Formats: sequence, structure tokens, C-alpha cells
Amino acid sequence: MIRKFLSPFATGLLFLAPVLLTLILLNWLSGYLIAALGPATPLGQALGAAGMFFTPSPFAAFWAGLGMAAVLVWVIGLFVQTRFRQRLEGGLDGLIARIPVLGPLYRPLAQFVRMIGSSPGGEMSGMSVVSVSFGAHVEALALLTSPRLHDFGQGPRLLILIPTAPVPVGGGLLFVQPAHVKKVASMGVDDLAKLYVTMGTLPGPGPGSEATAK
Repeated sequence: MIRKFLSPFATGLLFLAPVLLTLILLNWLSGYLIAALGPATPLGQALGAAGMFFTPSPFAAFWAGLGMAAVLVWVIGLFVQTRFRQRLEGGLDGLIARIPVLGPLYRPLAQFVRMIGSSPGGEMSGMSVVSVSFGAHVEALALLTSPRLHDFGQGPRLLILIPTAPVPVGGGLLFVQPAHVKKVASMGVDDLAKLYVTMGTLPGPGPGSEATAK
């Protein structure tokens, strides 16, 4: 009797699981956005100060400043969609690269985000999806940042980026022996991003038997 009652419930729960996971992901992302852009944060205070030009109310000023920022992003997007895209990206990359601490962190993340967005930048085309083995029984999907080898005295190493789930624009940079890195021919960067964003719940191309040695 109980089994007959629970069976439709379990079926309905599985049917609604993608919707529930999407809502959970949006709630998780909104928490990060509120923490970064809320009125009490330095950025939120700057937006509120800008909005004071339109209204004396602190609450309304914050939203006015947020609206101004959204318009600014929209205008930048119009310029990026033109033939000036590469020039704008090059200028931004060059500016941030001069900052000692931020520069090394910014470059691989910029590569990853632009590859997902199908940026035409030539340097992005060198990144590819790879499978990295940790021991005999553990593998992880990652991005090979470039075919360049690095040697710090312990032998040649490849630099890979292992994204985080469910927000794959960050992650960990690791230097791995080339023998432990295999290209995954069946997956593209978009496939890898979808896999991490959905926390593995979205079926799609996988490494399978098509993973080939570099």
C-alpha cells in the first residue's frame, strides 16, 4: 500500500527534478550576486552614491545606480558586437595584466568565459577539454589552457584548469604531468560548461572510449 503511494510521488519528483535543480542553482547564484552587489557592499555603496543624483532615498538610489550600471553594460555590449571587439578586449586584457596580483588570475578566467561565449579571439582556440587522471581510479574533466610545457625542476608539466560546479568560470589551476592528461575528442568547451553548470545531471557527450592520448 505504501509502495503504491510512494511510486507516483517518486515519479513526479524525478519529473520535476530539472526544474527544482534550476531553481536551486538560481537561488545559489542570487546569493552570490546579493553578497557582491548588495547595498552594504563597497560596490553597492558606489551604486547608491551614483543613484543619489536622481533621488535622495538610499533604497531608491541603490536601484537607480544599479539601473545606470545595467545601461552601461548594455552600451558596452553594443560596442563589443561591432568590429571593435578585439580592440576592446585587447585593451582590457592589457590594462588588467599590469596589475600584479589580479593579472595572473584574470587571464585564464577570461579565456574560459570567452570560449563559452564563442569569442573570435585566436588565443582562445588553443584551449581544449581533457581528462586528468589522479591515481589509478580517479579522473576529472578539465581544460587544457595551452599546449605549452612548464618545468619548475621536477620535469615538464601541462597547465590545466579544473572548473567549479555549478559556476564554471572559476576553479583550480594545476600543473600535471603530460602522461596523465588525455584529450577528450567527444566534448567541446560548451559541453564541459553544461556538465558543470548542471552538476552532472545533464546527459551529453562524455569521454568514453574516445579519449585519446595527447
